[in-house]
Amino acid sequence: MDPYKKNRLKAAIQRGLSELIATQVKDPRVGMVSVSQVELNRDNSQAKIYVAVTGDEDEQKLCLAGLKTAAGFLQGQLGRMLRLRTVPVLQFAYDDSMDRGFGIEEVLRELEEQGEFADEAERRRQLSLEDFEPPSELIDPLREAETIWISGHWSPDPDCVGAALALAAALEALEKDVTVFRFPEPPAGLTTLPGWDATVDASEAPAMLEEAAPDLVLLVDCHRSDRCGPLQDTFDRIESVVCVDHHLVSGRRAPVPGWLDARAESTCTLAYRVIQVLAGDDDEVLDVDVATNLFAGLAGDTGGFRFDNVGPATFRLAAELADRGVNTAELQHRLLHQRRRQGLDLMQRALASVTYAGGGRVALMRISLDDLAATSASVAETEGLVNILMSVEGVRYAALLKEIETDVWRGSLRCHDGDVQAVASAFGGGGHVRAAGCTVEGSGDDVAARMTEALLTAE
Repeated sequence: MDPYKKNRLKAAIQRGLSELIATQVKDPRVGMVSVSQVELNRDNSQAKIYVAVTGDEDEQKLCLAGLKTAAGFLQGQLGRMLRLRTVPVLQFAYDDSMDRGFGIEEVLRELEEQGEFADEAERRRQLSLEDFEPPSELIDPLREAETIWISGHWSPDPDCVGAALALAAALEALEKDVTVFRFPEPPAGLTTLPGWDATVDASEAPAMLEEAAPDLVLLVDCHRSDRCGPLQDTFDRIESVVCVDHHLVSGRRAPVPGWLDARAESTCTLAYRVIQVLAGDDDEVLDVDVATNLFAGLAGDTGGFRFDNVGPATFRLAAELADRGVNTAELQHRLLHQRRRQGLDLMQRALASVTYAGGGRVALMRISLDDLAATSASVAETEGLVNILMSVEGVRYAALLKEIETDVWRGSLRCHDGDVQAVASAFGGGGHVRAAGCTVEGSGDDVAARMTEALLTAE
């Protein structure tokens, strides 16, 4: 394996294990753990995982024992998350570099000042926009590239499209040659965003590549080319690909280099910081059109500022964007409330399919290919339907299953106070603790039964 691919694999293992340890290891011995380094042997059959552990020597020993106990479980979950053919055997070791470089008391004090001992809600309250610092592995390629292609994931949402269009406009203002690709049947309202008319149909990418390859491909709101639908084969032929995304979703491949930061409520939050860093003192780069696109994604991924991923920094960013001249009321109406009649017909059929389990604590909705055909609606018009289930009194877990191919269902999972990320991961998917997704094969009845059981078990 060439060094570049090996480094990508090490980075993917580090990110994946960090998330798995934080969200899925329930052993009380495993406390505050940071995966500081990953070393792979020559054939990638073994991975030495160096961890920094908060606590005294006894607590560190207990934590390492807990991690070693969970190694087999983590190895299996990591394989499903990254879709690795061969998963390295995990060997955990204590990283004492911080102890050697600093006194442990100083380290503990610094961690406390950084909010490492605060709960999730307190961390979100303490978070500021300046805490999001774009890494050089994203900024440097963007600065160096002259021609850049931008794409989001298949079946995009407002955060995906808004971030892509905002970044494109800012990069063009910085004299870059930028192309944004679009997919068919976008959700209602997205086609009215500034810059949409200049996007290029994804079907044109192969011919464009034959003429001239771009210096860089930027994946927005996704971090693997296999989430880009028909663009995957084209992007796989391009050497330099980076990403900016706010959630890690498991798949057949490791994430590409770039910026993955799950603390952000939206990719548009990260895009805003990227634009700030690239533009420097040129305040005109972040004009009303760029701000409109960023606000679209911010509002979309927070449910109009109703979800629990919202913190004080969210409103500070919203205020900054609104101050640029964004018509916030009209924009949110178009993106969050506007539907075609076909979409309303589809909603009626979806609501008729709703089932409850666990005394009403779990709700599940299904949309089949037959439903889409009967209403002439598009898959994009399923966006946001799962949130209707979450508005029902007593519902803690919700799932929307939509059939994307015969007997292939895409699940959108939500919860109020549980962990649907763990459920999605069990089906080979991923996402956030409160919002996640996965793809499951089987008949509608079978998949619905399996998903319901998984949500009941998670509860």
